[in-house]
Amino acid sequence: MRKRWLVACMLSLMLTVVLIGAAAAAAPSERTATSISTSSTWQRVQRSADAIYEASTAGNRQAAYYAGQQLSSQLKELLEAERLNESSQLQAIYREAKLMLANIEQKKSAVLWRPQATRIKLAVDAAGAQSVGLASNAMWLQYEPIIEEDIARIRQAINIRNAQAYASASAMLHTLQEHTDRIAIAAAIADKSTEMNALLNSVTYMSRLLNAGERGTIASQLSQQVLAPVEAATAALFSGNAEREEPVIAPIGGGVPHRWIFGISSLISSLLAYVSWRKYKHTPYAIMNKSEAGSQTPLYLKRKIK
Repeated sequence: MRKRWLVACMLSLMLTVVLIGAAAAAAPSERTATSISTSSTWQRVQRSADAIYEASTAGNRQAAYYAGQQLSSQLKELLEAERLNESSQLQAIYREAKLMLANIEQKKSAVLWRPQATRIKLAVDAAGAQSVGLASNAMWLQYEPIIEEDIARIRQAINIRNAQAYASASAMLHTLQEHTDRIAIAAAIADKSTEMNALLNSVTYMSRLLNAGERGTIASQLSQQVLAPVEAATAALFSGNAEREEPVIAPIGGGVPHRWIFGISSLISSLLAYVSWRKYKHTPYAIMNKSEAGSQTPLYLKRKIK
């Protein structure tokens, strides 16, 4: 019985080690992402980004400027604390915030700095989702059907095949460029820099082809291939997005619950050890065969385990 109790304790200990190892393996490897997700400064960054976006949709210049100043200060604090290099994604958000503030200071229309507010919102959301291991819930992913619709409209315009076909497609291309620019920083934060650059380059290439079509210097066979690079780059950028079960606007959760895993594993180990000990204390006897007891009576004899 004592051996079985020791085996149960060993199994409990092994279970704890395995669960803790699984939690550690599932933890985000990005040091900066892990640190910013738990800092109060990063939480303020997220609130400031929300305030900027709300102010931009309402056209409230004063509120947007105040929230932009707060965001710049908070990002600067994070950058100094983390000692990040100039190529970090937080630097990209910081530069975008500074550019938005400059446009507001110049009293430009909200139409001109609203896209910057949107880029900031999407980028901060992507960083938060990435840091807690829920990159598939980032809001920038909702641009997949929007970009696909832009591409479909451009194709429809090209297929008209009249004098205004390429001019109409070029006008619709401007909307596609706006949408791709808005998600550029967020996609880079989600480790999609290569795919995002490919999409931006393909959009630029398509713009040149459409300009050539307007001038009548593009072959009809080539005009049917204008959208192929953009479609391929879009598919690569949003690969795996179709398998998401939750909407991209769902609130960011707690990611992989590492502390919960550790706590539950410890609880299970403790319960198994306690149950084994209680069983040993309440049943400290074993049934022996009479031949083992060295006596003819009774048929079975109980002896206390030492």
